[in-house]
Amino acid sequence: MDVQLEKRLVELRAEYENGQKILKDIELKLAELENRKKILGETLLRISGAIDLLEEVLGEGEGADSHEIKAGSETPEGEAEVPNVIRQPFEKARGILEEAGLLAGEVTEQKGVLPIGVIVGEVLRQNPKPGTKLQAGSAVDLVVASKGKFLPPDRKSSCRSFSDRG
Repeated sequence: MDVQLEKRLVELRAEYENGQKILKDIELKLAELENRKKILGETLLRISGAIDLLEEVLGEGEGADSHEIKAGSETPEGEAEVPNVIRQPFEKARGILEEAGLLAGEVTEQKGVLPIGVIVGEVLRQNPKPGTKLQAGSAVDLVVASKGKFLPPDRKSSCRSFSDRG
């Protein structure tokens, strides 16, 4: 009986050592994946910021002659020119639209990776684009930045305040 117990003890120790080796391998792979995830998250954040910046620049170039359209620029025929409210806090954007004779229409939130420098509550996109002429009283749809889930979870990240993970 003692011989069988000793044999079983040797088998269990060998299994334990193999399990420990496998566990170490998995931990190393997980650490590598976490690092790759962090780098990818930061890369996506930079790409998202570049996309939004280019969309903003292209949107301004289509209908706007100046960098920012003055609020309240109504046309003589009862039309209103859509002001640029991108990167404005939502409440301020709504006020600018009202001064221009327009209303804030459908407001949606964008969660996820936000461009660098965007503060939660700021307008990311608007439809129609700045410079478009609308009937006075028409609505302009807005996309507003909200807390996202996909930013790097690194506690040292300067983007941490945008993420709802913490």
